Parts: sequence; C-alpha cells; structure tokens
Amino acid sequence: MSDIQQRDVELFSEGTRIAAEIFTPSSSKPAEGYPAILLCHGWGGLKDHLARYARKYAESGYLCMTFDYRGWGQSDGRVIAPRSGPPLLEAGERTMKVQVLREIVDPIDQTADIKNCLHVLASKPDVDSSRIGIWGTSYGGGHAVFTAGNDERIKAVVAQIGGFGFPPEHRDWARGRAAAKARGEIEPLVPQNGQDGVPGLKGTPDVARMVEHSQLGGAARVRVPTLIIDAEFEELNNRLEHGFTAYMMIRQNAPAEYHTYPCKHYVVYDEYFEQSTDLAVRWFGLHL
Repeated sequence: MSDIQQRDVELFSEGTRIAAEIFTPSSSKPAEGYPAILLCHGWGGLKDHLARYARKYAESGYLCMTFDYRGWGQSDGRVIAPRSGPPLLEAGERTMKVQVLREIVDPIDQTADIKNCLHVLASKPDVDSSRIGIWGTSYGGGHAVFTAGNDERIKAVVAQIGGFGFPPEHRDWARGRAAAKARGEIEPLVPQNGQDGVPGLKGTPDVARMVEHSQLGGAARVRVPTLIIDAEFEELNNRLEHGFTAYMMIRQNAPAEYHTYPCKHYVVYDEYFEQSTDLAVRWFGLHL
C-alpha cells in the first residue's frame, strides 16, 4: 500500500550509531497504539532487504522496525583503539587514529543491537508496548528466538530458516582463536578481510564470540507463542539440529508450530515469500 509511512530513524547501541527504519500502517491508530514487529535480518543481510516484509506486515496493521547491525549497511562500525596507540587511562574525549570494524558477524553484538532497537520500539508513543512481536530470518531467526527467551516484552515470535548455534565439532578451534585474540596475536584483533570466512556468505564471523553464544539456550527460556519456518532441504545447516530442535524445546513451554517448505534456504525469500509472510501474519494475528 503506497500510503504506508516509511521513515528513517537513528538510535545508539552501546554508543554505536544504528540506522533503522519505521513502517507505520495507513490504518487508524488504535487507542492503545499499534501492535509492533521488530524485524531482524540474517548473516550479511541489510535492513533494505527486509522492506518488503515490513510493508507486508504494515499492511496488516503492524508498526514495523527494520535496522542494520553495527558495521553493516548504513550503521556505523565499531571503533577500537589500535594497539600502537597511547594508553587510555583517562575518561573523556581524545584525538587519535582508530580502527573501524565492519561486516563482522558477532552474535553478542548483534543481539545487543536487537535489544536496543527493542528499547526504542517499545518506547514509541504510537506503539502498544504490550503487543510486540519479533521476526527474524536466517542467522537472525536464531537471534529472534534468543531475544524472546531473554526479554519478556516479546509476546510472539516468527523465526524463518534460522541458525541456532555454533558447530560443536569446531568448538576447540574457535576457543583457540579466542585465546589468540586475547594474546594479541591476530591483526587486526578482530579477524576481518575474509579470515575465518564462510564460502558464499558475506562478512567475517567472529568465531571466538560465536562459540560463547547459544541461540538454543535462549530457546529453552522462550515462554511465548513461536512459529519456526524451515526449508525442508536446508543446505546451510542441519535443520533437525537447528530449527527443529528449537521448536522441540519451545513447545515444552509455549504454543509452537514447525512448518517447512519443499526447497533450499534462499528459495524461501522468493518462491515462498507470499506463503511464508501469510503464515507469519496469521501467527501474529493469533498471538499479538
């Protein structure tokens, strides 16, 4: 619908500037405010990729927020002091050269960004803070579930083709990388420029941070209705160890559904866009 209002907003996540967008429905605002959905993209994604999802949900009456994680798209990169710089022993402003970290996949930073977006969304005067849902896709699907398991403001979840953890067979290697970071043996201190990269995926994973973060740990704490959507022939991970395991954990404590489409990962965004978004609209309509 062309009369959906779409506007840029700026917020801060632990001091880093985050670029976000708000999609406001064209329908009249309910007296208590619009129900809202926070949308979280995946590994290497950008908020612009989610605009069509946000517009679809806004057409159904939900105020939506999309955003770029720190270091991606229009959001600022995280700034660190170079090891060659002077000791930083006094608080306040300093002038010095810094390193700007961009396009790093760090689940701890990214879930902090999600939480700060949630703070802003929940505090908007035109939002009903008692009716906030979260939607995430790919690596962001795991983030959506993790957030719902750690923040009671989330009342309903849709996690699409999500990733839910770090491969246990690589745990020792990743902790070795963490030790090398801590000893200052990696240059730059956070691996970039393809080091530890995954073929076919944009950005560099900070495996030292990934190994210490568990989206499935968040799933065990979810107490709100959750829809898990998977690709039946998922090629990026074993869906039975990721989305299906998350579903089996959540269903012990909350209403949950598990739905698959007969395709691979990226086909969900194209061939199954209408079906998956209709399913999500139905889920949010039942539970928000």
